[in-house]
Amino acid sequence: MKEKRQKENLLSRRVLRSRTAALSSTQNFNEKVPTEKLPDEKPKPTASSTKRSLQKSATDINENTWKTPEGFKPPNIPAVNPFGLNSCNMVHRLHHASLSISQGNRLKQAVVQPYIQQLVNFRIHSTASPFDRRVTALEWHPTLPKTLAVASKSGDMVMWNYKNAAKFDFNKGVGKGGSVTAMTFDLDDPSGIYSTSINGTFSRQCFGESQNAHRVFLNTDDYRHWYCSLSVNYARNLLIAGDNSGNLTMLDRKDGKALWTRRLHKSKATHCEFNSRCDWLLATASTDNTVKIWDLRMMTDRKSALFVLNHKKPINSAYFSPDSTRLLTTDQNGELRIYAAPLWDRMERSIAHPHRFFQHLTPIKATWHPLHDLVVVGRYPDENFPGYREGEKRSIDVFDANTGEMVCQLLDPSVSGIASLNKFSPSGDSLASGMGYNILIWKDIVKLQQILSEKSRRNHDDDNSEDSRAPQPRIPGPAPRRRRRRNNDDDDDIGAMKKRLKGKLGKR
Repeated sequence: MKEKRQKENLLSRRVLRSRTAALSSTQNFNEKVPTEKLPDEKPKPTASSTKRSLQKSATDINENTWKTPEGFKPPNIPAVNPFGLNSCNMVHRLHHASLSISQGNRLKQAVVQPYIQQLVNFRIHSTASPFDRRVTALEWHPTLPKTLAVASKSGDMVMWNYKNAAKFDFNKGVGKGGSVTAMTFDLDDPSGIYSTSINGTFSRQCFGESQNAHRVFLNTDDYRHWYCSLSVNYARNLLIAGDNSGNLTMLDRKDGKALWTRRLHKSKATHCEFNSRCDWLLATASTDNTVKIWDLRMMTDRKSALFVLNHKKPINSAYFSPDSTRLLTTDQNGELRIYAAPLWDRMERSIAHPHRFFQHLTPIKATWHPLHDLVVVGRYPDENFPGYREGEKRSIDVFDANTGEMVCQLLDPSVSGIASLNKFSPSGDSLASGMGYNILIWKDIVKLQQILSEKSRRNHDDDNSEDSRAPQPRIPGPAPRRRRRRNNDDDDDIGAMKKRLKGKLGKR
């Protein structure tokens, strides 16, 4: 019984003894005995400490979540200043486009801007007056960049290379009543020209050696009934001509046979033109205040037009743009209109411009630049026109088709007439104008002066080089002793050695 009690006392001691004592009994005394401390009571959190802890935890989360990978460099986004936004420089425009900054029409303006700066330097380069009556039509040659054809009110036609101002290829007209109303070159044979005349003919005539090859397609034999417009469709081998009654006649270009004649306008068909990219599309203009767009495959009568573009005044012309996506119309009072494809009845822009009609003046017609969206037209100042300024000049105005703003005015104080007809050359570096009896050629004078100065400098350098190559006079005195020049080339040394050996062997 006594032993049993002793065992219970020992068990109770083992259970009640401290943890340190138990660990010390099992571990070496040289090692440190880990002790377990009870945590102290935490102080109550204050508002400031809570805020700091929340901020710290948030930054820790952000650092872990948005940690940048190794080698990553943030993009260097350049600043865009107000000057750059307003600049028309092509580099600025492309830079803003790369930054997805809205450009609108400024990118197109940046393309046109260098040529506008060149137009400012345009001055009269050459003039000619080969006719006894005013100029009524002019066309640039399709393959010769410095040659154009011009016709007059008496029916005379000339082929003129303005580089040689005194030389003309002249075709004599019928005189009074033979005014040429329209003409265009034959692209298959540029020596030939299609033309219509007030004498009632629609014909093709040639210059040069084949001057007598004159072919008449239509002839009314009536001065009260004449043709005033024409166009050629090379893809479908068609010709079309419009007369002063609103009739249009379609012909086969090869044999000249008339296919049909229909009255498509109520009065004079002043202009007709095929679309160069869509060979079945035709535009006609008339003094009945309308421009009509036709599909050749569905033409029956006046009501079969695809689109009818109504104007306030009679129309002088309706030209397709070089890319065939726009139509430029000129009325007989003071408005230019630009219509856009494919819905041709959608007027894109209207430009107010004074060019009123006068009986003894060739009708003013606005035309396109061959490379850019620019419109050129002669000005006829009118005191009753809105915006008239006293002393306004009879200039040649150039408009931007994208904005409708006038970007340049060509004016020479030596000429004061009205430039009714204005057409750029196919390359766009020259402008031909018909002003009364005169033909004017406008070019960039500054560029020409630079070219001439560069040529004169080259000629001067060539002359100096020729003088340096000329034999110099011999100075009297003893002749200089000639020294044998040794060449460092091994091949030459071996060759000389062989020659010497051959000479010695020959002597032996």
